Parts: sequence; C-alpha cells; structure tokens
Amino acid sequence: MSLQNIAIILIRPKHPGNLGSAARAMFNMGMDRLVLVSPQCTITEESYRLAKGGKSILDSAPTCRSLKSALRGLHFVAGTTGKSGGYRAATRSLRSLVPRLLDYAARQKVGILFGPEDTGLTDEDLQYCQALIRIPTHYRAPSINLAQAVMLVCYELYMGSLARDPCPVPKLAPIQQVEAMYDQLEDSLLKIGFLHPQNARHMMFALRRMLGRAGLESSDVGILRGIARQIAWYAKAAKSCEDSGSQK
Repeated sequence: MSLQNIAIILIRPKHPGNLGSAARAMFNMGMDRLVLVSPQCTITEESYRLAKGGKSILDSAPTCRSLKSALRGLHFVAGTTGKSGGYRAATRSLRSLVPRLLDYAARQKVGILFGPEDTGLTDEDLQYCQALIRIPTHYRAPSINLAQAVMLVCYELYMGSLARDPCPVPKLAPIQQVEAMYDQLEDSLLKIGFLHPQNARHMMFALRRMLGRAGLESSDVGILRGIARQIAWYAKAAKSCEDSGSQK
C-alpha cells in the first residue's frame, strides 16, 4: 500500500542537519509529506547535503506557525515519546501500533509528531494525539536522535505496508471537528462545575485519552456536541432561575 497519506510532522526542530536527514529517511522509505511546525532553524546547505535524494521533500515541506494549524485535514494523530509516566502512561511500542496507523492511512490522513531534539513533545503537544508511540531502546541509552527516530518510524511503516493489506476501519472525524468538540465540552463542563479552572487541563487530557481510544466519527462528534449544548443550556437556565430567586 502507499504511504502518501502519512505526514511526518517535526515540531520546533533546532538543527538543520536533522531536517535533511529526516527528509532522506522519508525518501528512502517512499514517504514525502514533511511538515515543519515553528522550526527553530532554517533549511540550509547542510540540510540539502544530508537529504540526498530527498531534497524535493524539503522544498515542498510547509511551515506552520502552530501545531493546531498543521493538523488541519488530518483524521488520526500519533505522537512519539521516549518518556513515561503522567500523560505518557499509555504509550505503545512502534511495531505494535504500525498496523493501526496503516489501516487508517489506507483512506484517511494520518500525522506522526516528533518533538524538538532537546525536550521532545510537550504535554500541550500530546493533547492532540490519539496514540503515543514508544520506540524501544536499551535502558542505558533511551534517547534517540530526531532523524534516527524518523528513520525508524518510516522503516517500520514501510515494512508493514509490504507485509499486509489494510483492514477496514471507520472514517474518523477530521481533527478540526474533534478539537472544536473538545473546546465546547470544556466550556460546558466548566459551567456546571464538573471541571474547575485549577484541574481543567488534567481532566480534559483524561477525557481526550478516553475518547481518542474510541475513534470518533463525525456522527459521534455531533452527538457529543449536542450533549455539550444541552449542558450549557441547562447551566444558563439554572443560573437564570437562581438569579430570579435572589431578587425576590
């Protein structure tokens, strides 16, 4: 199967050499959709030198000012992380997740996120991910160079694409629809006191993780947004009654 529906998204990359090496890795494995988010470096001669046959990938790579804008048009997003615990508790090994990524990529747009070289993906970056990828390494050297991580992911995707035909999967709602739903849910849950400003981020991350596992379709998003609207209406009506009572 083709890997053209999979985008490699580099968030705040710092070194021009890694841009070129990542492009070369993609070119070697038949992938060409590279996206740069708020890069901290420019594409230089070093980038082109290391890209070899992947120079055109660098030339065609769009630069986005925010991750949210980079995700427009995608249906499934996975993030890579070498850390564990906290928001990263539900990681899966790269090889075990490849079949799922390929099934979605057969007919839908998939993005794979890579964080900056020194820190990796932040908690804010991770909130957009429906799955977290862990690349197994020896315990003495758990950290992998950015371009190496891109190479490993592209290799596993390429090998997986040769070994099997994709299985039918639901058509997921576009990321922008899902994000609008989460914004509406958070606002409604704050209004009824289920969420509090001091814990809203933590609770919303848990909610995102739960719903992300479900693989939401557009109809699912519509139902959840309808629930959120009804919650907001009820909260407004309850407040109106409360205000009326206090004026008597």
